[in-house]
Amino acid sequence: MTARIVLPILALSLLASVAYAKVWKHARADGTVEFTSAPRAGKGWNAVSEFEHRGEDGPASQVISLPRTRGANVVWTREREDGTVEFTNLQPVGKRWKVLFRLGPGKASSVRGLSDVVPARDTSAARYTRFDDHIRDQQACYGIPQALVRAVIRTESDFDPNVVSSAGAQGLMQLMPATARGMGVTNVWDPRQNIMGGSRYLQLLAKRFCHTQAVGGAEGRTASFVCSFDEKIKVLAGYHAGPGAVEKYGGMPPYETTRAYVTAVLQRFEEYRRREAALSEWSEAVPLKAR
Repeated sequence: MTARIVLPILALSLLASVAYAKVWKHARADGTVEFTSAPRAGKGWNAVSEFEHRGEDGPASQVISLPRTRGANVVWTREREDGTVEFTNLQPVGKRWKVLFRLGPGKASSVRGLSDVVPARDTSAARYTRFDDHIRDQQACYGIPQALVRAVIRTESDFDPNVVSSAGAQGLMQLMPATARGMGVTNVWDPRQNIMGGSRYLQLLAKRFCHTQAVGGAEGRTASFVCSFDEKIKVLAGYHAGPGAVEKYGGMPPYETTRAYVTAVLQRFEEYRRREAALSEWSEAVPLKAR
């Protein structure tokens, strides 16, 4: 039996133990797409990807792009004794199967990058500063730190306003159409509207999940709240997988795509935050007459 694949567009790197240099693909009449690492010469089988065997220290040189479908949200994999690697999103029968990915609904079902319908194509260094005015304005309007918005944009679209994901998310902050409408965005391709809409959505998520009272609030006044680290994770997970998924699981949903997304945003947020702090310190150290 070869691999039965019925999945959303998904980039999977082959396991290190695969010994063959190619992967063969075959589309059956019922719509099932099969992949196998065992050579196939029959009718309808085609080699779709070449890669080199990966050693302990060497990275995989290629990935396989699996096709879009309406399949289940769990992907299993196993390696047979003859070296064939199988993938399936159908409940497998037999031994040695293990879960490779758990995919979420909507945006969380897609793996960014090769799975994008319209990928990021802008590679100019200027793209990182092109939207600075809008990012500053959203902070004044919605209170979302500039470093966080930059981290979200970097992770979502790499600062290319024309990106469309396989799940249908659009623009710089990858707004789903329903979310964009709910945030008052009339032109999702307009960078300012997209940034403002995405930031407004982050603000709504923060109001929903952040319940840590700020230190130093005066008694009798309206309490102000900040986001703890765990609450920041809920906000970002809600942005990616939807707030319902966060509430269903009481925190981070068990989707590998969402876990990878939140990790990437938090890492980039810290990087941008440090840069902003360093720039602020440098600016304050420069004498006024030299500015």
